[in-house]
Amino acid sequence: MRSDSSFLSTFSFLLSTLPRAPPSHVDFEKSIPRIVAAFDSAGIRYALIGGLAMAFRGAQRATLDIDFILLLDDLTAAHALLGTLGYHREFQSENVSHYLSPDSALGRIDLLHAFRGPTLGMLARAERIAIADGVNLPVVHIEDIIGLKIQASVNDPARHYRDWGDIHMLVSGAAERGDPLNWSLIGEYLALFGLESQLNALQQIHGDAH
Repeated sequence: MRSDSSFLSTFSFLLSTLPRAPPSHVDFEKSIPRIVAAFDSAGIRYALIGGLAMAFRGAQRATLDIDFILLLDDLTAAHALLGTLGYHREFQSENVSHYLSPDSALGRIDLLHAFRGPTLGMLARAERIAIADGVNLPVVHIEDIIGLKIQASVNDPARHYRDWGDIHMLVSGAAERGDPLNWSLIGEYLALFGLESQLNALQQIHGDAH
């Protein structure tokens, strides 16, 4: 899959184009490089997901959180590092952890624990994208963002229209840039939730309908 870096010329420009839902005091330019440097130095296996990952994949959407997928085996080390950066754990379950900072500029961090086949796969496929001079981080692919959106829409029906709106935005954006999509992988994600019938509709949006 080709990564369109034309709109990623500078980190500041990209973040300035992100729609924000006021009041927002999250300073992504401050928080993300600090987290990336800490995780990379410690060998943490992680990748960006969520709204910021959508932005780096060409689909702008308001976000106030920093979302990562992170190998479960690295969670203890990541927890310690986030503590040194001023975050405290607000919640933890088998699948996710949420972190907050008293400094509103640092924002909220949500971690999705990777320990099952699909999440391990998306973590392994993530590619590094340069976001500023000397700063790059792994970002999951569009197909994997779509997979997470499909799961979220099923787990929480109240999110259905928002998540499927994001999916359509990602697919149409890929079409506009001329980026191919891995329909086999998208089909696998749909099949996990019995939604195989949606594949053709997404292909039509992209212009790849059979």
